[in-house]
Amino acid sequence: MPPSAHRCARAVIEYDGTAFAGSQYQPNVRTVQGEMEEALNRLTGVRTRVRLAGRTDAGVHATGQVAAFCLPPGGMRGPELRRRLNAILPPDLVVRSLRPAEPGFDPRRDALWRVYRYRIRMAGDRRPADRHWALEINDRLDLAAMRRAAGGLPGVRDFAALGSDPRGRTVRHLREVALIVRGTSVEVRVTGDAFLRRMVRSLVAVLLEVGRGKLDATGVDELLRLRSRALHGRAAPARGLTLERVVYRTADRSARENPGT
Repeated sequence: MPPSAHRCARAVIEYDGTAFAGSQYQPNVRTVQGEMEEALNRLTGVRTRVRLAGRTDAGVHATGQVAAFCLPPGGMRGPELRRRLNAILPPDLVVRSLRPAEPGFDPRRDALWRVYRYRIRMAGDRRPADRHWALEINDRLDLAAMRRAAGGLPGVRDFAALGSDPRGRTVRHLREVALIVRGTSVEVRVTGDAFLRRMVRSLVAVLLEVGRGKLDATGVDELLRLRSRALHGRAAPARGLTLERVVYRTADRSARENPGT
């Protein structure tokens, strides 16, 4: 059947990454892509491939991941397809919105920016109901020092010290690294065009070292220039990280869509 005969859709999906081995399909383990494809196959009886805007590691969450897939003509559309998908998807994965995809839409290649948020609870502020979505620490962090360090990170540069790429291409563009403080909670919001494997969690680990006084804020730039893995490759735990939003070229291509559509 020619590709033009298919109906292609784009979805914004949300998931609790705690019990997933990551977003990208892997044989014999539970993944977000695998669960989405299995649900679509059950509904349509047709083998369906799902493409995602970004790859998230095991334990990482998402509230604004973007997925795209194509279905044969006819059958369910829009609200009905979304309703029936959510009825059979597991409780830790939901389709927040579903709409027709523009011709040739590629959720990964068409993305301009990806926005991640890392949540930290300081000073022993424990929230059992939120323990899978935030890193809980006993320290009080030096937030001013962390802000100084974060301020020098945006720009186009080689981030090999913070992550890896199978093709060896480690230059990325960070648009923003911001700290948002709410009482004893601090969030690190990172916006970039793309990310290396473990890059955001490695960046957070470096900022935590600054906040604990174990690394000078002015030393972060030198740490990145060395290109060898910072902190011997140590990264902050996955549970604090969420893929919050994917931004596309026009406003209607943002992951921030009406969940009721």
